[in-house]
Amino acid sequence: MYYKKRKIKKTPIIVLFIIILIIILLIIGINLYNHYNSIEYKLSEKGYKEDEIKDILTFDKKYINYAVENDYEDDFIPLVKEKYFIWKNFKEYIKYIDKEYGDKKVDYGLVVSLVNVGANNEPYTHTKKTDMDKGYAILVNKYTSLPDKYAPDDIVEMSNWYSYPDNKIRKEVYDAYKSMFNSAKEEGLTLIVNSSYRTYEEQKEIYDDYELNRGKEYADTYAARPDFSEHQTGLSVDIFSPGSNMTTFENTEEFKWLSENSYKYGFILRYPKGKENITGYNYEAWHYRYLGKELAKKVYDSGLTYDEYYAYYLDK
Repeated sequence: MYYKKRKIKKTPIIVLFIIILIIILLIIGINLYNHYNSIEYKLSEKGYKEDEIKDILTFDKKYINYAVENDYEDDFIPLVKEKYFIWKNFKEYIKYIDKEYGDKKVDYGLVVSLVNVGANNEPYTHTKKTDMDKGYAILVNKYTSLPDKYAPDDIVEMSNWYSYPDNKIRKEVYDAYKSMFNSAKEEGLTLIVNSSYRTYEEQKEIYDDYELNRGKEYADTYAARPDFSEHQTGLSVDIFSPGSNMTTFENTEEFKWLSENSYKYGFILRYPKGKENITGYNYEAWHYRYLGKELAKKVYDSGLTYDEYYAYYLDK
């Protein structure tokens, strides 16, 4: 028996082939479009290497957008990765690096700290008034001042049992200091306040005397200008042990005790060793600032100066 051979129509096959080809081309086109519009591609076009791109993709969206929209910046990634990086200061970080480092290796942690506290500028330039609404947390330094001729209204006399004669301080600070004094006393240690609250006029007299006898540079290193002084806040005390002085106090048991315990009573060491370029003052083992127990513990635990802590946690 003879069977007639079926003729396969080519038109449907051709149509199917064209459809498949269109789909493939469409997929390729979409993939190419996505590739050339991807963040990874845009960053590579800016000059970022593969490992740098991986870092950038872990950043906050606003930092990623910055990298995509601006020219390659070799300081961008290490700055953003710094723990205390503040975005609003980014351009100032770059300006400071360009000015101070040149071809030298950059200490990004130091750059961030200096710019955050304003110490990339000359002292007493680019100044602003402190935020008095922050109460005991107010910041006062060479870039942040008190209101003109500021004077707190809760100053009280300190007993000669706790201080040398003629010392005054704010009531809450006095109560906290007495509690700290008594705890130290229980361990056989004696604290004594040498200097505390100073009026605008008293601080001006001290500063002017330094400047007259030793020059402005010396005065600015060892004393604050009036309205820029922590002592004028009524929140700071200079603490010694009987018989000690500025040179010997850090070698005493009283200093060791304060270093380990003062935060428990609301006080911090305001001008620590090794942070002179941040605080603007020489190391002062005797100068303690009252913040209140909760904030003092946070600052103590952070290991930061108060200037650094304030910039990152309270002012950011």
